[in-house]
Amino acid sequence: MNISHMSVSRHSVIELCEQQYKYKYHLKTESLEPEPFYFVYGKIFHKIAEEYVINKGEKPLPEITKAVLTGEMMIEEQNGQPVYAPTLPDSYRNRMGEHLRNLKKITDQLGYDGYTEYDFEYDLDPPNKRNLVGFIDRLFQKGENWYIIDYKTTQRGPYRKNEKTVLSDLQLRCYAKIVQRDFGVKAENIRAALYYVEGGNLIGAKFNQASLDAAELELKQSYLTIEARNPDVVTGNVGEHCNRCNWRKICPFFRATKNYEQSNSSYFS
Repeated sequence: MNISHMSVSRHSVIELCEQQYKYKYHLKTESLEPEPFYFVYGKIFHKIAEEYVINKGEKPLPEITKAVLTGEMMIEEQNGQPVYAPTLPDSYRNRMGEHLRNLKKITDQLGYDGYTEYDFEYDLDPPNKRNLVGFIDRLFQKGENWYIIDYKTTQRGPYRKNEKTVLSDLQLRCYAKIVQRDFGVKAENIRAALYYVEGGNLIGAKFNQASLDAAELELKQSYLTIEARNPDVVTGNVGEHCNRCNWRKICPFFRATKNYEQSNSSYFS
């Protein structure tokens, strides 16, 4: 299948379902469902956080938030075109106040130095340009140690990482590997954390060298698997996650299940 670069999100998709990867990244099939709003909200929050840190707190958070939510400031660029924030549903608007307070709290504690939205490109298989691409929300140095912060807008519940499960978090391990390469830092001098702005919970981890090397190898193997896979013989992994797939209505694997029959019958009833 086609692959222009690897990312942690692409890795997650191919691990979950080859057919979904085929629709999303190989064929680039237009989504049949609107983007889930929690994705959109994540982009909105990250834009606000980025602007707050870049301006070193001199521009008030309410001012930045208003600029983003009223369309004075775009949240991202897609295909060369600006994308602006849609109207927030009440459920998200009600949660945002707490998220912004916790953003200000953690930023005031950590300071404004270092990098925000640190972009990287890393060859997993030099010199073959099988690149891993992404960005780190916050990255800064204090003394001999480097600190990685990844903002999360995930609600309280089972999808959150804890002090044990964060140790296997591929994204943070990948980020730590990037910091090691770009700044010549030893694994023991890298601290990484997920910061859940709902509740203000900081879940931190330290990784050893073996863990960082294993993350790199896992992503490289994922790249090679995608590259070698014949798109005409991919398999579909049918499960509860299909209900969140934007291509389930055209997926031959999902359509062959009782779930598809039930969803259709309920739709027309």
